Amino acid sequence: MVEQEIKNERPVFKTIEKFEKTYGTRNFIEVALKETEGVGGNTFFSISKGFITQNNMRKYKNSLGFSANEDIHTFLVDSLNKLIKKYKELPKKESAPAEKKEEKVEKKEDKKKK
Repeated sequence: MVEQEIKNERPVFKTIEKFEKTYGTRNFIEVALKETEGVGGNTFFSISKGFITQNNMRKYKNSLGFSANEDIHTFLVDSLNKLIKKYKELPKKESAPAEKKEEKVEKKEDKKKK
């Protein structure tokens, strides 16, 4: 019975350091270095995203965890740097002119009146 109780316990995570960026209205992304507490605890990188409630509580939607070993660390950093470089080389997309955006709003308002 003791084995079952131990297996059913959820691991406790300790955040060593984290960086957070808010975006949009109430969204955030968090990059952190964490470890599981206890004997033989694992250290890992975590990338999480979520939202901030009206009560300013953070709710997590998705999270990825990666072992904090040198191979994974090197792969993540190199891959992200290559993707960022590639993104900067892409042709810049033009945003819609302000006049067209206003026309769309007016059309929606006209439909509501009908």
